[in-house]
Amino acid sequence: MNYLQKHTILTIFTFLLCFISSVDAQSQKIKKADVFYKAKRYADAIPLYTEALQEDQNKSVIKKLGDCYRKMNKNKKALKYYELLMTLDDVRPQIYLTYVELLVYASKYEQAEKYMLQFKPNEQWLEEASRLRTMINNNKFLKNPYESVEISPFEHNTTTYDENSPFLMKGKLIYSSDKPAKNLNAKTRSGWTGRGFYQIWSASKSGQTYSDPDLYHSSLNAFSKNTSNAHVDFVNQEIFYTKNDNAKDRTDFYNMQLYASKMKNGKFVKEQKLPFCNREFNYMHPAISPDGKTIYYVADRPGQGGTDIFMSTRKSDGTWTRSKNLGEVINTGANEGYPFIDAKGNLYFCSKGHSGLGGYDIFYSTKDEDGNWTKPLNMGRPFNSQHDDFSFFISKSGKGAFCTARRGTDDIFFFELNLD
Repeated sequence: MNYLQKHTILTIFTFLLCFISSVDAQSQKIKKADVFYKAKRYADAIPLYTEALQEDQNKSVIKKLGDCYRKMNKNKKALKYYELLMTLDDVRPQIYLTYVELLVYASKYEQAEKYMLQFKPNEQWLEEASRLRTMINNNKFLKNPYESVEISPFEHNTTTYDENSPFLMKGKLIYSSDKPAKNLNAKTRSGWTGRGFYQIWSASKSGQTYSDPDLYHSSLNAFSKNTSNAHVDFVNQEIFYTKNDNAKDRTDFYNMQLYASKMKNGKFVKEQKLPFCNREFNYMHPAISPDGKTIYYVADRPGQGGTDIFMSTRKSDGTWTRSKNLGEVINTGANEGYPFIDAKGNLYFCSKGHSGLGGYDIFYSTKDEDGNWTKPLNMGRPFNSQHDDFSFFISKSGKGAFCTARRGTDDIFFFELNLD
């Protein structure tokens, strides 16, 4: 074997070694990102998937990257990756329909309608295709009973963090936000969003403005887990809220659970998890009826599908009855959330399953003479948009607040309705 042959063989061997090493490094990078993805640490998975995509246009990576942004409610960025998926061969119905929904979120209704006309669903996708067609039509024809209502943003909304779950009290607003109260580090940073964990904040009102927000009672908030969705029961001097459990479920997650703390002398004491909570499921968004006797909440335990709204009644000894699903009139095969009961006993909630404009829409339902919930009605604009709209609150006087993601992150808006 001459020198040239030896040199050629050595060059080929070196190339193959480098190629194998590169492929292995790429594989390890994707595997690590997949671990984060499975653990719902989407903010941690994104940079690894992005780096991997620069080296190889892997279809699975493209989809997971788009889905990471969807889970973080960054729909504009998600659309970018779903547009790329649509250019590849063998576009599955799920990808096709998710792409259409992202077009609706981006207000690209004509383009969304064009794709829906081209889509030929099989029986498995008929319901989802029908939902999207209705969503597109609603943005053209849905009547807006509150169109003349003026809404105004909370002055302390931020452009980079979420503010939601408003609860109005006399002279004070309580709400949730993932704005970090301390410098972000491994313990105070959420792997899901890359931002802080949710905590309960408050701001005092003076005239027409609110003071700079402060954390609401340190005894409730935890810096290394989410604490949110506070609802005050003035009848029983108690506050209810959502917080990550102290113990993991069987899949290694700290699920959301419902907690209550009694108020005594201006302080909250004896935090207790509500007895009907099960660590294997998520329990969220507590709302107490005005008489303090019934709690409404959301859970992903078995029901109509997705997350459903449940209720439990407080017995005379202070314990709670077994939870009851509100049924198929209210709950759908998709997700429902953020129930609220007004002074007249009307139910407000958000849903992805009832006919809406896109994302979560706000609906309301009343009880008929037999005590059954009536078919929910869409609140229309300005409360709803093609983005997520949720967490409706209204006081006896008609002053209220709700949340919307129409500006990119969750924001709180105020309104006033004439209830006469």
